[in-house]
Amino acid sequence: MMPAPAIRCFLMLCGLLVLCACDGHWKDVEITTGYKGKARVNPFLAAERLLDKLGHDAHGAKSLTKMPKHDSVILVSGENGLPEGRAKQLLRWTYSGGHLIYCLSGTRPYNDFETQFGSFISALLMEEEKDTVLEQLGIGVQKRIPGEELTGLLEKFHGEEGAKDSKKDKDKEKAKSKDKAAPKGEEGEEDDEEKKSKTQEEKDMALESEQEVTWNGKTYHLSLGGYQSMVLKRKLRPGEFSAGSKNDSLALHLKHGMGSVTLLAHARPFRNHWIGEKDHASWLSALVGENGVKEVLFVSGTSGSFFGMLWQHGWKALVALGLCLIFWLWQQMPRFGPFMEVELDATRHFASHIGALGEFFWRMRRTPMLVDAAREAVWERVRERHRSLDDGSRQMNDRLAEEISRRTGLPSLRVAAAFDAAPPDSAHNFVNLMRDLQAMRRAL
Repeated sequence: MMPAPAIRCFLMLCGLLVLCACDGHWKDVEITTGYKGKARVNPFLAAERLLDKLGHDAHGAKSLTKMPKHDSVILVSGENGLPEGRAKQLLRWTYSGGHLIYCLSGTRPYNDFETQFGSFISALLMEEEKDTVLEQLGIGVQKRIPGEELTGLLEKFHGEEGAKDSKKDKDKEKAKSKDKAAPKGEEGEEDDEEKKSKTQEEKDMALESEQEVTWNGKTYHLSLGGYQSMVLKRKLRPGEFSAGSKNDSLALHLKHGMGSVTLLAHARPFRNHWIGEKDHASWLSALVGENGVKEVLFVSGTSGSFFGMLWQHGWKALVALGLCLIFWLWQQMPRFGPFMEVELDATRHFASHIGALGEFFWRMRRTPMLVDAAREAVWERVRERHRSLDDGSRQMNDRLAEEISRRTGLPSLRVAAAFDAAPPDSAHNFVNLMRDLQAMRRAL
């Protein structure tokens, strides 16, 4: 049996022979994966930093919980559909002087370096939904198939094999053309290459949907895109522009009250991959405004979270609930200090029992019973000690009132009122009445 070191050496030699016998070669393949970090999740990060360097206050917002000042700029997406209330709120804010940049698509974080096949299919199958912003501005939407997207899809469907075959055919045609054009010399070959490069550039320019937009007296070359175009149902007014015909526009800038609305079929010009190409950066700077510092919001969501809305608007309901709770406690709790200890084995005087009964009847709104009892005590004393003054009717007369007034020092009218007036509701009047009746009883 062979030892273990010998077996290892034998396997290594076999592997070396196999590697030496293979006719292999290295191939470098470069694959673009897109952006990383913040730029991967925020397609407008480059635009934000550009505006910050220009002196503006540009920042992204996950939701639009509070409207900014009326001289600000809001870039918002219409892909998921704006709620009717939020759309009307944005238009009212725009009417008061704000600038709204409304993108129909292209605001989601996806890879700008590859063809979005899913977006292309979903755009074709997408049904037209109600858009309050477009309805209020009198704009319709129609579907379109961009040339560059269609070309990319065709290349994707053909696959690498088809691309290789087409490349081989092109190489053969080039070789034949070179053989035929050999007598022309080097100058002829250079002319052919220049013509081919020019035609290729023209094709690229046509596929990129480049548009010339004139705004505020300046012309901008823009690369616009999207799977739908806008139709303006009215004429353009002074200060408004359209990228292309107003019946097939990829970008519209309209006046709305004291503010303005910029509508884009696709947010391509302001995304990270495209902001540095053509005149996209200059156009964004012109739209925001080069005079003064403005706040620019790139909003990814239009409706705020529940806790965000609760933090902003819920304090009103909480304050009202707290006030109601305090009022209820004030009504239900007669005392706010600690309760006195009850002495069960202590002997209470008779007067304390009478006082407790009087307090109980007062709290139970039995004031007439207490007043009648005090008046009855006075009439009993008159019947016992002054029979000549009592006529048996239990009604106060002038003779009896004058006698009681002489004995107590109270005015005769006050003596008569103590027997004729209705039981009072206020504690102050009740105490005065009971004091008069007790004074009369003591004096008789």
